[in-house]
Amino acid sequence: MTAPAHVKKSQSSYRLGVSRQLWIGALAAVFLSTVLAGIILFHVSQLLFQARHAVVGLEELRQVLDTASRITAERAPSNVLMAGEVGQIETARARLNTARAETDRALNQAATIVATVPYNDIMRHLVQARALVELAAAETPVRYESVQHATEALFATYDAYQAVVMSKAAELIHSDPELAGPVQHALILCALRDDAGRLGSSIIAPLIANIPMPESNIANGERLNGRIKMQRQLLSLSPDLNDRSPFPVSLRAEAEASLVKNGELLVARFVAEGTHGSAYSISAAAFSDRYVQALKPLEVWRTAYLDSLLADYKQKEQQAWGLAWVVGTIMLCVISLIAGGVLLVHQRVLQPLLVASEAVVNLAHREPVQFPLTHHGSPELNPLFEAVALLDLKLREWDADTQRLRHQAETDELTGLLNRRAFQMLGEPWLETAGADRNAFLILLDIDHFKSINDRYGHATGDQVLIMVANALMAHVRSDDLVGRIGGEEFAVLIRAQDQETATALAHRLRKGVEDIFMLAATGEKISVTSSFGVAANKNLTWRQFMAKADVALYAAKQAGRNCVRLAEQDMADGAV
Repeated sequence: MTAPAHVKKSQSSYRLGVSRQLWIGALAAVFLSTVLAGIILFHVSQLLFQARHAVVGLEELRQVLDTASRITAERAPSNVLMAGEVGQIETARARLNTARAETDRALNQAATIVATVPYNDIMRHLVQARALVELAAAETPVRYESVQHATEALFATYDAYQAVVMSKAAELIHSDPELAGPVQHALILCALRDDAGRLGSSIIAPLIANIPMPESNIANGERLNGRIKMQRQLLSLSPDLNDRSPFPVSLRAEAEASLVKNGELLVARFVAEGTHGSAYSISAAAFSDRYVQALKPLEVWRTAYLDSLLADYKQKEQQAWGLAWVVGTIMLCVISLIAGGVLLVHQRVLQPLLVASEAVVNLAHREPVQFPLTHHGSPELNPLFEAVALLDLKLREWDADTQRLRHQAETDELTGLLNRRAFQMLGEPWLETAGADRNAFLILLDIDHFKSINDRYGHATGDQVLIMVANALMAHVRSDDLVGRIGGEEFAVLIRAQDQETATALAHRLRKGVEDIFMLAATGEKISVTSSFGVAANKNLTWRQFMAKADVALYAAKQAGRNCVRLAEQDMADGAV
């Protein structure tokens, strides 16, 4: 039962009437505070977006530059393989295969970052360079020209990939001009590492072919030396953004020292040996290994710079987030203070009365109320809430009494089974919901010679027989079957089953269960208890017709000598239901 519409309408009108004036002023103040905070948050969000965009862009630029490093790193194992030194071919092949796999993986990742550059041209150069490396490695002895062509093809692959690097760098600088300096610094570092690697590769062909150093290789090395010096000067004019920390400064000094002392001097030594016609002091493979080690600090410097640059912008992003949280928190505090003042008045005056009135209306219409009722109003309102709680207690007691009376009205007092009225009330819906695969069957049973038991042993013994028969029935039925006592010694069982054989089988089990009742009279004499059963199937019958049909079958069981089961004649004639 729900509250009448006019009651709820009057409550709603009262609530709105009292609350409206309180909240209009509060909403106006909240609106102005929100507008002010929104303006501040807009500018903060711009800073946050800019920092986040820079972080994402720098991470992508680092992947692009890492791919460039992978292309550069493929040269050293290619040189060792082309050198073809005995005992190092298998190791060189394994290292080269690993380097090539890393290059391919990096190029696939870069293609997802910068899709505007045609990667077909890059892959064409890469495939051609690898083919030239394989041809040179297969020669015996290796010719200078083959190694030189393979080396230049590897250079061409890197040069073709520069379109990807420049495209990403231009995109990043265009989106955030403040990144122009850091991006250019990173590009110079990357170019410095590549030119330093090319410097070593400029003498690898004559070294592998074991011939005097050609003038073209010497000239190429001198040009690379000039470019390396210029790049180092540019890096000194454009200091690291992270030079505030001594750690990057030490990395830079270590990288430059290793490049000059371990890299450039090593190349100069081999140029001098090849120029004067003397034999080269170490093999090409050994030279490649030593030169790669000399350039590793450059890789560490470049990686540390990009990492620290990313960390710097991530810190800016976190600072923007922090500022946004501060502004948002201040805004929430202001709104909370405004709303708190209104809520204080609302809770001290209006809310307690509304809670009590709504609780009374809900209790009157049996709608749920959450107890105990709490309020933050004046202590003088406590008796009102105590009265509502008392009303709830009395109503629950009344409901419990009503439920108990209803249970007594529907239950047989002696056996605890359904009485005739409840059995019919619950059973009639079964006739409407029975399906094609599960039909309703009614089993009626009557205790044989029950009057004689009462007359011979007394009504107390007769009542005990009724209880034991009820227990025997409940022990053999399912939880969803209906069992009731519909008369003095007459019981009924309503089940759903697929066919009459199943229903009849249950009736036989019930008959046997009653027959197995063991009961002694006061004299020690065993009391024999049996019952007669009639089984009927529902075939579009009314409840009255259904009961009458089962009753006829029960009468037939009694006529047949009792303690037996009989199926209704119509069901026997029709066969399986």
